[in-house]
Amino acid sequence: MYLVNNDANHDPFALGFENSTGSEADVVIPALEQLMLRHLSKGAHILDIGCLDGEIVKHLNIRGYQTTGLDVSEQFLHIARKKAPDSKFILCDIRKFESPPTYDAVYSKNVFSFFLNLEELTTVFRNVYMAMHDNGLFVFTMQAADCTLLDGPPDSSFSGKVNHIPSYPSVEDKFVYIERHTNDNREERIREIKMTSFTLINGIWKRTDTTLVEKHYFISEIKSVLENVGFIEINVYDSRDFGDTTAFSQPCFVCRKPSLSQ
Repeated sequence: MYLVNNDANHDPFALGFENSTGSEADVVIPALEQLMLRHLSKGAHILDIGCLDGEIVKHLNIRGYQTTGLDVSEQFLHIARKKAPDSKFILCDIRKFESPPTYDAVYSKNVFSFFLNLEELTTVFRNVYMAMHDNGLFVFTMQAADCTLLDGPPDSSFSGKVNHIPSYPSVEDKFVYIERHTNDNREERIREIKMTSFTLINGIWKRTDTTLVEKHYFISEIKSVLENVGFIEINVYDSRDFGDTTAFSQPCFVCRKPSLSQ
C-alpha cells in the first residue's frame, strides 16, 4: 500500500487558472454534447466534481443547465464564483460528500485516479450514486493502466524536461507552474506528480511545492467498482475520439443510475 496523503493544498495554483488564456471547454463541452447533454432536458441539474476554476460549470450554465461545482480548494472556488455567479459551489472532499438525490448528471475530469485504493474509489462512486436522481448519467475521465502500461506514462505530451524529468510548464505574467511526473512504479501502477508554482506577490516571487500520487487502475477494476455500487450501462470511450489532442489515450466512462422500476 502506498502511504502518501493526497490531501494537498491546491490554493496556490489557482492564480494560474485565473490568468490563463486557454480553455479546456473547447474540448470538454463538445464531448459532453455527444455523451451527456443530448440526453438531458434544459434545466437539468449537473454536478462537476473537481470543478477547479468553474470554466466547465460556466459553459454548462450558459447552455441553460442548473450547475453545481464541487472542489477541495477555496481559492479555486473563489475564482469559480466570479466566473459563474449563477451557479452553486460546494467546498468539500468528494470522499466526504453526502447529498440526497439532487443531480440529473455528474461530470468529472481526472479526479478519481488520486484515490489510491479500491475501498476509497468505491466510497467516492457510492457518494456520486447517492447524489443522483434515478436515470442520472455519470460521465468521467481518469487514467487507466490499460493505456499507460501500453503506451507508457503520458509524458510524451509534455513540452519540456527539468533535470531529465518530463515536465509540463505553464508561464503567465504573474504565475509560473511546473508539473513533473516522477517515480513511475509500473508494478504498483503508481506515480508521483510534483507540482511547483511561483506566484508574483507585491513584487516578490513566492514558491510553492506539493506532491500528489496517482493510481492507475485497470479499466476492468473501474467497471467492477461501478457495477458493485449499482451503475448500469457502463461504456468506455477514448478521449481522443472527442477532440483530445494529447499524445496518450485516456478512457472516458459513461454510465447510468437505474430507475427504481428496473
